[in-house]
Amino acid sequence: MQLKRYTIASLILMILVGIATYTIDNGSIGFDLLGMHFPNFPIAFWVVVPLFVMYLASVVHMGVYALVGNFKLRRLNKDHEKMIDALRDALLGVGERSNVYKSDAYKLMGKLIDHSMILPYETLRAIGNEKIDEALELMRDVKENKKVDIKKFHLPATTSIAIQNNLNRLERGEIDADSVLSRPDSYGEIVCAKAYEAYVKTASVGSIMKYQRFFTKASLLDFVQRINAAENGIQISNEELASIFGTLKLKSSDWIDLSEAMSKNMLPEQRIRLFEMLSEHNDEAMEGYLYTLYDLQMIDTANEILNNTAHNDFQIFKAYRDLKRANKHYDIAIFLRPNC
Repeated sequence: MQLKRYTIASLILMILVGIATYTIDNGSIGFDLLGMHFPNFPIAFWVVVPLFVMYLASVVHMGVYALVGNFKLRRLNKDHEKMIDALRDALLGVGERSNVYKSDAYKLMGKLIDHSMILPYETLRAIGNEKIDEALELMRDVKENKKVDIKKFHLPATTSIAIQNNLNRLERGEIDADSVLSRPDSYGEIVCAKAYEAYVKTASVGSIMKYQRFFTKASLLDFVQRINAAENGIQISNEELASIFGTLKLKSSDWIDLSEAMSKNMLPEQRIRLFEMLSEHNDEAMEGYLYTLYDLQMIDTANEILNNTAHNDFQIFKAYRDLKRANKHYDIAIFLRPNC
């Protein structure tokens, strides 16, 4: 639009200059310049020619700068779009972001945002940008356990939003444990572990062992409680149990928790033999063995083991032993579980 006005104004100026020159001198002239012969034309014509050349040069000049400006504007617009995507990813917890910004105006902010996570206040409902507003709405809906269409965001399974949404779907029954465990790459470790916690409560031993890499302490406690249980009971050998335990890093307190969970349904003989076997190869399991013996009132066996340990080892159990010798009878769980 500006070029059109400039062209019209330039033509009016050239016409006025030509008319004024022709009015003053209507003669004609021809000349030679740089070895080139220019024929006779009215003087007014030769006066207008430089103006026309200047007009063309100015148009070219403006065109070049307009083109350069357009490239800069396009670069800014692309960087703006990248910034919006980066802000949305920062809101949704997408990791490993590395956007390349070509304009200096966005490089500093872009680098900061690509290495940040954004947690807006809950009062922020919208900012007027469609992508950001959709992300904010998704965050609210997932937090409120609503059914959402998350596929269009193309979020990795490791993002907190995707994890929480899949946990919500699992809770609502939209996906089952088998579907999750058979596609671990699509759901991630956290969702698989949660699904497995429910899975071990009812599935067969064979099916559970198929996905045993998802065992956690919580799911392991539920699993061992099913041994010889009246409902959803299972049968499993001590060797198989030891193999499962070997896949987890269990602390002394964890072994006690396992023994306590086994006490609900496991036969005492199997429970004792299991911990006897475990303690032979794992010092951490010794506390579980001692707890098992005292819990099953195998006092003499437990005392004999303690008598063959160093003075500073198993102090709580030795204190319990001494109380028993003094005819002070307490539940061993009181010493190991202060809140019991």
